[in-house]
Amino acid sequence: MGVVADRSRNRITEFNRTCFTTGTILFRCAGETLGAMYGFRFIKDASELPADAAARAGEFAVNDEGLLVYVGAGNSYTDGETKRLWGTPAVGIGANSYLWGMPITARDSTGSAAVARIGDGNPDFRFGISNNVNWGGISLFMLWDAQVGGNAYNQTNQRMYQYGRSSDVDQTGKPQELKKPVEYYVNLYAANSPTDYFVEDAGFVKLRELSLKYRLPTRWAVPLARLGASGASFSLIGRNLLTFTNYKGYDPEVGSVINRLDSFDYPRYRTFTGSVEITF
Repeated sequence: MGVVADRSRNRITEFNRTCFTTGTILFRCAGETLGAMYGFRFIKDASELPADAAARAGEFAVNDEGLLVYVGAGNSYTDGETKRLWGTPAVGIGANSYLWGMPITARDSTGSAAVARIGDGNPDFRFGISNNVNWGGISLFMLWDAQVGGNAYNQTNQRMYQYGRSSDVDQTGKPQELKKPVEYYVNLYAANSPTDYFVEDAGFVKLRELSLKYRLPTRWAVPLARLGASGASFSLIGRNLLTFTNYKGYDPEVGSVINRLDSFDYPRYRTFTGSVEITF
């Protein structure tokens, strides 16, 4: 059995130019890591409301997705259909307007949508475990690979919100009071701007390889010798067989080592290979 592990850390210590965003989500600035993700974020607590809305914080509630939404005085976020509140006119509070039940983007001191750190593609660490078992003429090899921590930005899912094709948008099976209109998901789509809503845990455990090899026993020595061979074996090899992850996309191993951006990337293929080895 073999065990390997690695942990990588990086930081920009000097950056003699104006900070900027690149690769859709990455932010280049002194003091930041190479995998830092920046974008807009949605408010998750009433304490994050603008100062001019603090006095009416009781009119907001955290919904079933953990997002703060405007519900109005005496209402719950589950009242959208029973009280016909979805789609009602926006309510002005201070300098901002709020649509019923819709997620709220965090604002900075100027009243503009705040750009903040929303994730980091660097994992906490990675490790792998391999095992090679031999019994008689049979060899079994197994390799497990794992990543702990680290984020991926699921832009593929974000784009599907625009067209209503993400499974998240499907309301089938949801309790009636938790169903949401298409506009709710269009609001989260945010014109394809990077937001914290689509930053996901990209940790995983994968069965990277499983192979089985069978060597012909010595009783085959004479027939093989007639062919000029001294031995033969047969192998079956499977790669990328299983993936265990909470990531919603096809594959948590998306993008590059630094830029963990899932933008319609193809997943790693599951492959099966057979081989015949003859020793002369």
